Order: sequence, then C-alpha cells, then structure tokens
Amino acid sequence: MSKKIQPPHFFCLTSLVVGATYGSFAWSQNAKSPALEEVIVTAQMRDESVQSIPVAIGAYDKKFIDKVGASSLTDMESAIPNINFGRGDRNTRGEIAIRGVGDYSRNIGTNARVAVYIDGVLTGRSSSFDQSLLDVAHLEVLRGPQGTLAGTNALAGAINIVTQKPEDHFSAGLLTNIGNYNLQSLTGKINLPLTAELFASLLVGTTQQDGYIDNIALQRDLQGVNRDVAKLKFRYVGVENLLLDIGFDYLKDDDKSTNAEALANGGFNGFTLAPEPFVVAHNADEFEQRELKGATVEASYETPGAFRWTSISGIRSNEFTELSEEDYSPFDVAVSIFDEKSDQVSQELRLASPKGEKFDYVIGAYFLEQDISTQRSAITGALFRPAPNASIQTPASAEVQSTSLFMHGNYQLDSRWSLTGGLRYVHETKNIDYSTVDNIGSFIDVDHLRDQKTFDEPLPKFGINLQVTPDVLFYTSVGRGYKSGGWNADFITTLEHFQFEPEYAINYELGAKSAFLDKRVTANFAGFITKFDDFQVFQFVPTQSAGAVLSLTNAGKVTTQGVELDITALVTDSLSVSFNTAFTQARFDEFKNGGGLGVNYDNNHLPYAPEHTYFVAIDYSRPLFRQAEVYGHIDYGYTGDYFSNPNNTQDNAIPKYFSANARVGLNIDSHWDISLWMKNITDETNLRQRSVSFLGVPRGLYNPPRSYGLAINYTID
Repeated sequence: MSKKIQPPHFFCLTSLVVGATYGSFAWSQNAKSPALEEVIVTAQMRDESVQSIPVAIGAYDKKFIDKVGASSLTDMESAIPNINFGRGDRNTRGEIAIRGVGDYSRNIGTNARVAVYIDGVLTGRSSSFDQSLLDVAHLEVLRGPQGTLAGTNALAGAINIVTQKPEDHFSAGLLTNIGNYNLQSLTGKINLPLTAELFASLLVGTTQQDGYIDNIALQRDLQGVNRDVAKLKFRYVGVENLLLDIGFDYLKDDDKSTNAEALANGGFNGFTLAPEPFVVAHNADEFEQRELKGATVEASYETPGAFRWTSISGIRSNEFTELSEEDYSPFDVAVSIFDEKSDQVSQELRLASPKGEKFDYVIGAYFLEQDISTQRSAITGALFRPAPNASIQTPASAEVQSTSLFMHGNYQLDSRWSLTGGLRYVHETKNIDYSTVDNIGSFIDVDHLRDQKTFDEPLPKFGINLQVTPDVLFYTSVGRGYKSGGWNADFITTLEHFQFEPEYAINYELGAKSAFLDKRVTANFAGFITKFDDFQVFQFVPTQSAGAVLSLTNAGKVTTQGVELDITALVTDSLSVSFNTAFTQARFDEFKNGGGLGVNYDNNHLPYAPEHTYFVAIDYSRPLFRQAEVYGHIDYGYTGDYFSNPNNTQDNAIPKYFSANARVGLNIDSHWDISLWMKNITDETNLRQRSVSFLGVPRGLYNPPRSYGLAINYTID
C-alpha cells in the first residue's frame, strides 16, 4: 500500500483556506471586528494563555466542542491534529495514538503511552480514557513526550479535560437529543448558590441508541449506546485567598457491541452469510460494560506575596467486562472475556511563584498508588477440537506505587529571549501476582508467579524562546520521556519473554505561535523529531522450546517526525474559519524478528499512524430578528492511509478516508438553542481497522454510517 501523500491536493487546500482567510481580512481589516477569544490553559500547572506557552498544544473550548457535537473524548478524533483512537471498537480499550505513537493497556502488566487527566487527576487505566464531555469547560491536548510536567507513561502526549465549576448564581438547563437509530438523550444540569460562600452544581445525563451493525444470527443490533453520567460538584470561597473545589463523577456504559466483523472468507467464519458492511453472523452474545467513579478535592491558596499553593487529591475506581466473538461465525467455536478492576489514590502538592517575574517556577511532589486485578479468560466451544468447552484463564493482580518530585520554570534573559527548563524525578515500584489455568493444552500453567520491578528515572526538559513581538513567539525544546517496564500478563505459551524493560524517548521540537490583525487570526506551527529506544511492542520472538510466541517485548528503535499547522481566523463578526493539518512519519528504525526468527520489520510504519491528516471547520452566525440568532457549522476531516499492524501487509492496510459533519441552529432569547445536526453527511463506509484473528479470520471494523438528529437546549440563567 502506498504511504505517500499527494502534495498538490494538500498544498492547494492549504493555499485555498489561508488565501481565502487573508483575502477576507484585506476586505474587512478596517472594520471593528472583535478578536478571537483568549483560551486559558493549565498545561504548565498555572493559568496561562495558550498562545503564550512554548508547548505544542491544541485547546478546544466548550463552544467548539458543542458545534462538533462531541459528547465524549473519542468524538473529537477528526478535529484534533495528529491523533488517532486506534481500533475504535471498544470504549473499554481506550486506544490513543498521538503523532503516530500509541497503544492501550491490553493487560494489567503494561500501561498506555498517553496520560488522560480530569481536572488534574489521572484517570488511570486506558479503559477510563473515553470520558464524557457534557460538562467540559475546555480540552487540552499536549502532543509529544510530556514527562517533566505529566510524569511517567505520557510518552506520546497528555490530554487534560477541564470541567465547568459551580458559580455564584442560579442557572439550570435541559438538553435533549433525538435522532436516527432511535437516539434518545436527555441531560439536565443545575447550578445553585447554597450560601454566599458555597456553590453547588449537579449534572445527570442518559443516552440510548440502537446499534448500526445487524447481527443476523441472534436477530439483534450491535454498536449501540446505553450510557448514564452524573457529576456533583461543590465550590467553597469562604476563606480569603482560598478556593476549594470538591467533585464526584460517575459514568456507566452497558452496550451490545462487537470488536470486529469478518471481511473475507478465512478459517471458519460467517462472511458468506453476512458479506456486506455493518452485518454480521455471530453466535456469541457480545457486550461491553464499564463503570467509572471518581472523587476530586482541589484546594488553591494564594499567599500575600502572590505565591500559589495547590493541592489535588483524587480517588478513582475503573471497572469493565467485555465479551468478544473470536471466530466471527454463527457456530460455537471460541469467545474471549476480558475484564479489569482498578482502584487508585493520587496526591499532588505544588507551589507556583508569581507570574511576570524575571524567574518564575512551579515546584511540587506527586504520589500515585494503584491496585489492578483481572479474571480474564478465553473459552472454546463445542465445535473446537481437540479441547471442546475448555478454557484458558489468567487471574492476576498488580500494584503500582509512583512518587515523583518536579520543577518547571522560565528565566527571562531580556525583553525577548527566555529559557524554559524542568526536571521530574520518578521513583516507581510495580508488583505482580500472575497465574494461568490452561484446560485447552495450547498455553501454560502458572501458579501465582510473583515479581517486583523498581524504576528510577530523571525526566528533564530544556528550551529557548524568542518573543519577537507581543503576539509572535518562537520556541525550541528538547525533552526526555519514559514508559515503565512490566510484564506480558496475557494468554502466553512461555515465560521466556514474560518481562519487558522500560522504553525511552528524546523529543526535539521547534515551534511558533502567532496572532495577527488585532488577534483576529492565530497561526501556530510545530516541527518535531522524536527518537525512541527499547520501544515496547507485541511481536513474535524466537524461543528454544517453540518456534516463536507472541510477546510484549522491547523491539528496538523508532523515529517519528513531522510538522503541524493550526490556523484560526475570525474573518468577520459573523464568520470564522479553523484549519489544522499534520504530516507525520512514524517508522521502526530497528525491529528485528518482528515476524518471527529472521523476519525483520525495519523501516515499517507504526500502527495507526497516517502520514497526513487535516481538518477544516467553518462557522457562521448572524442576528435573524430581535433576540434571535441563526448559526451554522460545517467541518471536513481527512485521514490518510495507514496500517493497523506492524507487519504492514495488505491484510491490515487501511485506505484513506474522510468525513463531513454539519449543524444548523437557532438561538432565541438566550434561553432556547434548537439545532439540526448530521454526522458523516455523505454516508461514507470507511474502514478504520483491519487484521487477522488468531483463528485466521480476516476481520475489521468500519467508522459509523450517517447519523442525524434534533437537539433542543433550554437554559435559565
């Protein structure tokens, strides 16, 4: 499969968007158009304008998220440059790739490469990544290794979900959504000032929707939605210079869904009965269930000298179970049951110096304790030979304790030049208790294998910045990232490669942030080269007892490099345009024996790493009559071709695809917001993942077909 982009297509589109934007400004630059709204982020652990920090970051406010129609994190995929949510089949897996690098915590012995935070608290395992955005204030996506500020296991990047806080006045709202596939969604929220010093807010939401995949064997649909969300928050301001926020959140998914459908005849599957997309013939009663719970206490105190102490305490519990068809047929051959429960406690304490001094800094300490357990199994059916109705079970538990000290600061050399530097020192201890019970005869029996690993890692970052004008910033940086080692606590046939070592990354970055025409245009650029050593990947490795086994090992070296461009323009009072694009090459420099002894994957592309992506959005609004406004939004997202497996064969080649979405609505009297929306307007059938199962079945999954609906939002403020 060709992985080359088509330069004329890309550069013509870029020139068209940029040219049209600046052409419109040449026409309207003398008008009194308002500036773009300033977006305040907390990426450097203090409130700062996104345009003033030397970090490659995408920031998306609630208005933009609502226009895109994103109710959860995965709905933002096409709008965020250089991000891919992997297989896209399970909320419980939470795969995220940033700049071509990503994965998910497939078993309890490993971690994902992306860290997702809610209000400064790590959500935990990748099963918790797909969070609700119903109460989001803004979303921050930091691209590239973030070890100094985000800590361990943020090797590909970090995502901060910042939610809305209670306010000192009464407000209430009711949002309903109805649409095709019997979509029914209802969300209510209320903000109450309980006293002059204590405010509270409550959000409760439920969404149900039929699935778009038809399982003709069991006469039911798959890939539906059955989600409940609740958020309860308190804010206390009764002590001078002290701000206290307490929040509780709950999310539950209970869906009928499949991890793939057969794409061709191979092995023993149901493709003959269901060859078309969105139709399967599966005998297994597939499902996924997920329950996420959390509590957060954040206290912020500003001293008389404008120093700020911040304490963030978090408790989170994540639990899921999923049952998957493994033969993709109407016959009783094999199913798998994955499950996991994790409980964690975290504490961060930091001190931020006053901003604007010659030297400003943030220093702090962080502690995380995590307990993880699983009872996963794979079960053979009556048609399986030689061991019908047998199973392989892998009951296991793990403990993680991570402690770190960190410092990050900026030193102003003069009015234009400054230095940025930081260091986090991480001490991490991991324990595992792993067993397998093999009644099939193809795996191994292990009785309570116990092991412990300890890691001590410094994660430094250094940068030089040039403030050319108050609105133009150039920056360079070099930083180190790290992902801890662990164990391949999976369905395995040997313990020869049970352990694996940490992986490391050095990221070199060059960027620019700029605002023009009275801040009616922002244009941000980033170029990067990231070098990975001891890259962790699932691969076939040779053994003495057997030819090769599937293991999670340190494959070798990887390089990702590319450029990113993000432009936002307020063309007139009524019209705005946003455009982002990324070109990325993510390859294995060294991947020996990736396909078995003597079969190397050197120079192959990383999975879920399209070279080229772009996104264009146009928003228009204008008064219609007294106290009423009409608005419209349309966006177009393009993803270049990529592979979904390191071997880069046609069996896992994903063709390039696009999707267009739109929304048109009416605001009335600041209380009513009524809109019609449509996703995947042209009803594209886009393949997003493709592979061959361990039983030899060619399988894959498509992006959802066209959906549309009516949203009605009523608010009292």
